[in-house]
Amino acid sequence: MKTPSTKNLRRILCATDLTVRSKAAWLRAASLARQTGARLTLLHVIDLQESERVARMRANRAYVQMLSQADQAFASAAGFIDVVVRRGNARDVIASTAHECDADLIVVAAPKLRRLDSIVGTTAERLVRTAKRPVLVVRREMQASYSKVAIAADLSSASLPMMRTAIRLAALDDVSATIVHAIHPSYDGTMRSVGLDESTIARYQRSSQETAKQRLQSMIADAGLRSGSTRVIVRGQPPAAAIRTVLEYERPELLVIGASRWFLLKRLLIGSVADRMLRAAPCDVLVIPNRPAVLKLGAPATVASDRLSAAPVRRDVTGVAGFVPVQRRLQKHDGGDRRAHAHE
Repeated sequence: MKTPSTKNLRRILCATDLTVRSKAAWLRAASLARQTGARLTLLHVIDLQESERVARMRANRAYVQMLSQADQAFASAAGFIDVVVRRGNARDVIASTAHECDADLIVVAAPKLRRLDSIVGTTAERLVRTAKRPVLVVRREMQASYSKVAIAADLSSASLPMMRTAIRLAALDDVSATIVHAIHPSYDGTMRSVGLDESTIARYQRSSQETAKQRLQSMIADAGLRSGSTRVIVRGQPPAAAIRTVLEYERPELLVIGASRWFLLKRLLIGSVADRMLRAAPCDVLVIPNRPAVLKLGAPATVASDRLSAAPVRRDVTGVAGFVPVQRRLQKHDGGDRRAHAHE
């Protein structure tokens, strides 16, 4: 079966705090932009608590640093990247910028765990809920394109478009994939209570696992994953435990997982699987919300005009009071130097 094209991915937004921790996220976002042809927006957010003078200074410094990173990663194509500096709450600014540029994917660095995160959640978790767009949380330093991936899938109608969307978002056209599905033995106690023997229960479990494998194999073919390099693992465990087991033994570079519409409610009540994996997974994590507007990326590719081959777009420094564009300042400085040399 023909592998789905990644060419309908239009825009990637990468949020960076310009620290070493964010370097891996920036490099991964740049790699995905090159692979898919998507336009890339680099975003740096300055805290509202900074004074206006400090904010102006940091905005200029961030602008120069991001331009330098763009030049290093894209060379002559760097003019086709948006560089954005804004001021405000990081999560809200990232979400609003993603909405403004209609980003298909948000890329952020893995969050630092803090004492209150177990109550309010990390920035990455809250960003998934606020932006309502796929979020790639980058934890590992990039060595190459993703080649080994684990995909957590259930048997719902959302799993197939989720797989297709993941292929396009993370350029998974040619990877070794493991599909993990959990069948929690929640009915075992009920079956024992009505007098069924262990052999009957075991046959029921095997039958359930085989049915799940067959349905997932069908999804693999429809999603466009290569059957020869994709395998299915069905485990009789709670979902989080099954995923942890696969991560431990398979050691993938990327985990793909869906976030239900009840992501926030689940987290407050019992903790969602996506929430746990964002905290505990040792690899990068791509979280795909179960929303029609997101899963439409799983549809057949369409022609996109907003690409690296399109006309260059502006550098944006909105939201920073009193900002002085770096180019203007440098040009003024250079002009002063030339006049001084001419006078001499």
